[in-house]
Amino acid sequence: MAEKESAHEISAEVADLLQRKGTLEIIVRIGEEDFLRHTDLRRELLMSSSTIQKRLKAGREHGLWDQRLEEWGDVTAKVYALTSLGKSLYARAREHELVELYQSRREIVRTIQNRERRVVLESSPADANWISDITMEEHDAQHVQKFLQQFADTES
Repeated sequence: MAEKESAHEISAEVADLLQRKGTLEIIVRIGEEDFLRHTDLRRELLMSSSTIQKRLKAGREHGLWDQRLEEWGDVTAKVYALTSLGKSLYARAREHELVELYQSRREIVRTIQNRERRVVLESSPADANWISDITMEEHDAQHVQKFLQQFADTES
C-alpha cells in the first residue's frame, strides 16, 4: 500500500472507485456491522449482485476491506471487514451523516416500490393469472410496521 494510503489519504484510483455507485455505501454497511457477507449486502443494498461483486473485488484490491472466512454455526462463510483505510473512510462518512442518509434513501426507494406495486395490484383484476407475480418487498418487522401504518387509514 502506498505511503499516502497508509496515512489514510487516498490515491486517484481509490478516489475513482469511491465515486462509483455503491462503494461508499458498502463501506458504511460493513462499518456498521464490523463484517458482512455478499448475501447480506445484496439483501440490504439497492444494487445488483454483479455490481456488489465488482465493488467487493475492487475494494479488496484497493485495500478498503479484507475478505476472510468466519464460522456461522455449522457453515464457514466468506465475509468482508474494513481495513484501517476503510475504517477511516467510514469515520468520515459518519461525520457527514452518510449512514443515516443511505438508510433513509433505501427506505424511501423501497416505500416507493411497494406503493407502485400496490397501485398495480389494486388496479388489476382479482382473478388475473399474473397477479401472483407481483410481490411486496420483504422488510424486517420494524419497516413492515412503518409501511403498513401508512395505509392504516385507507384500509378497513
